[in-house]
Amino acid sequence: MNPPFSAYVDESMRIQQGLYLMAAVLVAPARAEAHRAALRSLLLRRQPRLHWRDENDKRRAQLVEALAALGLRGLVIVGAGLARRTQERARRKCMERLLWELGHRHVTDVIFERREPTLDARDRDMIEALKGRHAMAPRLLAVWRSPFDEPLLWLPDVVAGARAAAEAGDTRFWAELGEGMTLEYVDAR
Repeated sequence: MNPPFSAYVDESMRIQQGLYLMAAVLVAPARAEAHRAALRSLLLRRQPRLHWRDENDKRRAQLVEALAALGLRGLVIVGAGLARRTQERARRKCMERLLWELGHRHVTDVIFERREPTLDARDRDMIEALKGRHAMAPRLLAVWRSPFDEPLLWLPDVVAGARAAAEAGDTRFWAELGEGMTLEYVDAR
């Protein structure tokens, strides 16, 4: 039987391509500390966290190689139809599909990267509405954490960044990282 997993979630946007992506990487509790240590070992001097958009291509390749060695599993929801003014709607569409999918896996906790308090409150309200409609598994517990405090949130950041690059035509990062990832597409309009 599969152990319960925690799902670490982050997003990426490609406004010019009209894409909103939400990635979840599944981590078994028994592997969490080893993954955190591996991630911290990738930090450069004075670097407080890993963040895809702050890295150059050479560094991104290094991160992808290191993360691929961890044998990551998870899923990426790709929402098409994003416009700058509909960003939160796209997030809700992707989040709804993501939570539905996670409910069909051995996931107990969903850890989202913290945004600002009002936006996190909107996410919490949406989750309550989904539970009320039975549109997500009631066992899923959602929390929000800072990527400065939880290195495991760096995993979905890299996964989402690599998939966003692939959606824009640059597949070199995804080719190595995407093997353990499931892709789902939704209309995010």
